[in-house]
Amino acid sequence: MLEKLKEVEGIDKTGTNIPEEVEKLKEEFVDYIIGSKIKEAYDWISNLYVVLEELKEKLSIKGWLFSREMKSFVENPKKHLVKKLFLYFHDLVRGRITAEEFFTKGRQAVNSSFGSNMRSIYQIWGFSSILLGLAEKDFKLSYPEHGYLSFDRTGKQKSGTIPPNAVVSDIFGRSYSFFIEAPRPIAWEDGNDLQKVWKLYSTLRPDMLIYKGFYMDIVDLSGNIPIRRPNYIIEFKELDDWWKRWRYLKGYKPLSGNEWRARWIKGLYEGLAEVLGATLKDNMPEFAQDKGKRIKEYKIIDLYKSIYNPDKGVVISRTKIDEQVVSELSSENILVIDDTGFSSEKLSPIVDELLSGSIANINYKDLAFEFAMERREEFVEWIINKFKKLGINNIDISLTK
Repeated sequence: MLEKLKEVEGIDKTGTNIPEEVEKLKEEFVDYIIGSKIKEAYDWISNLYVVLEELKEKLSIKGWLFSREMKSFVENPKKHLVKKLFLYFHDLVRGRITAEEFFTKGRQAVNSSFGSNMRSIYQIWGFSSILLGLAEKDFKLSYPEHGYLSFDRTGKQKSGTIPPNAVVSDIFGRSYSFFIEAPRPIAWEDGNDLQKVWKLYSTLRPDMLIYKGFYMDIVDLSGNIPIRRPNYIIEFKELDDWWKRWRYLKGYKPLSGNEWRARWIKGLYEGLAEVLGATLKDNMPEFAQDKGKRIKEYKIIDLYKSIYNPDKGVVISRTKIDEQVVSELSSENILVIDDTGFSSEKLSPIVDELLSGSIANINYKDLAFEFAMERREEFVEWIINKFKKLGINNIDISLTK
C-alpha cells in the first residue's frame, strides 16, 4: 500500500485534476486498514435497527435522529471512512505531505472514526434496549412530544439548558429521564458567563445519566458539580478487552473569556496557515498544558461515582468481563451486566433496578380508562346494560384508543 501511495505523491500540484483511478486509492486504503472489520460494522448496524424497529411498535416512536456523523456511518460505513481521507489525500497528491505521513495520519483518521462510530452504535443500542424493556412494562414516551428519538446533542444546549434525550412515563405517575453524554458546555456570552459555566467544560462525561422523575433541564451551577445529582450513571463498553486498557484524562484549568478567545484565535490561525502552507507573521501566544493522569479503564466508573454521587453506577459490557474485575466493581455498588452481545433481554437487570423501590401514584380515572381499553368487549357489554336500564335501546358505540 505504501508503494502505491508513493506513486501518487505530488502528481497534481494544484489538486484540481486528480484522475478517477487515483481517487479510488482511498477506498483501497480503507480496505487495507479496516479489512474484515467492515463486515462487523454492518452486523452491528443491523442489530441496532432491530431494536429501533421494536421501539416503533412497543414505545410507539415515529422514528429516530442520528448525529450527522452517525447517520453517514450507518448508511454506508466504508464510504464514510473514505470521506475522512479527503483532506489528507488532497495534500498527498499536491505534495504537501509524504506518502509516509499520509499513511500515518490516514490510518489514525480511519481507525478513530471507525472506533468512535462502533462505540456509538453499541451505546445507542444499549439505551434503546433499556427503553424497550420499560416499554414492555407499559411505559410510554412522554418526551420528545413529536415522537422522534434524538441520539444527537448538536445545538440542543444553545438556550443554556441541558434537555433530556428521552423521558418515559407510565400510568402510575412514574417517569425516567435519560441523558446521553449530557454534561456539555451551554451557551455563554461574556467572561462572567464563561466563569459560571466553566465546570461544564471541564467535568468528566459519563455515557448516560438516568433520573427518576420528569426533568427538562439538569443544569445546576450552584453546587460542586454543574448538574443535578443523577440517580444512575451508566457506562457502555463495546470492546472485547476494554477492562485491560488505560484511559488518559486531560487536565483542565479555569479560563477567562479573554484567554478562551485567544486560544480559539490561535487554533484558527495555525490551522489556516497549515492548510495554505503559509508562515504566520505575528507571534501566537503560548499556553501551558495542564498535566493529565492515566487510570485503568474499568476504574472510570468509580471516578464518575465519586464526582456525581449517584444512587448506583452501572457497567454494560458487550463481552464477558474478567471475574476479578466484576467482583471489584460489584463491591463498589456498581451493577455489572456483561456478555450482552446484542441481546436486549440481557439488559433486564437494569430495568428491574430502575423499577425497584419506585412509588406509584394511583389515578383511578386513568386506570379505569386503561382497563376499559384493554377489555373492550366487557366494557361495551357493561355500557349497553347500563343504557338499557335507563330505557335507551338505540345505542351506537364507537371506541378508539
